Amino acid sequence: MIRLLTPDREADFLRFCESEPTGAVLTTRLAAYGLTDNHTMFWYAEDENHNLTAACGMMDGILLVCANEQTNRSELTAFSTVVGAREITYGEAAFLLCYHGGQSDEQTTIVTGENLRDIFPVIFENDPDRDAFFADWYTDASHKLRHGLIHGRSLYADGRCVSAALTSGETEKIAVISSVATREAYRGRGFASKVVRSLASSLPKTVYLMTNDQKTRDWYQSIGFTPI
Repeated sequence: MIRLLTPDREADFLRFCESEPTGAVLTTRLAAYGLTDNHTMFWYAEDENHNLTAACGMMDGILLVCANEQTNRSELTAFSTVVGAREITYGEAAFLLCYHGGQSDEQTTIVTGENLRDIFPVIFENDPDRDAFFADWYTDASHKLRHGLIHGRSLYADGRCVSAALTSGETEKIAVISSVATREAYRGRGFASKVVRSLASSLPKTVYLMTNDQKTRDWYQSIGFTPI
């Protein structure tokens, strides 16, 4: 059974999400927008004993699902059609990695709402449609940064931002790094490793990231991440 999330089940929803990377993203969205904002909507699936088997949130037409072994994925696929989602994703990837690199003394800049505009052209450098979604991206990211729901680090050279890393979701226990980028002209100079290590070591919680690319996995492993 899939139900709309209501205040009386919010604590159960958050407990279900608290230690899962996909759940961290849902937790951050719920903290940012709550249950009454049309920007995003939340549901949960439960079994006959009212135990949660999945937590869901839809934003920009994409239904994100945090699932466990009891999740009925066929039911969720059918549900995504009913609610008009253009895509359903479980946030899964071929490789899940956890940071074990210890403390870092890299000199980087904390990402805030004031310097967030510098980050956008780095992360979306090669996206031809980036101007079309800048406003939505900036509004969402600045809101979350302002309330301490996500964090980021950046690095500047030649008077401009050349590399950046941001989390996309956090709970009290974990954080997920999902946006890491360096301008093409500055790659191969160790900038990405500096911002990632600086960000991961600054968070007093377990830090995860996911990738589908083996070469990328090997690179993250070389800077302090361990495949799980």
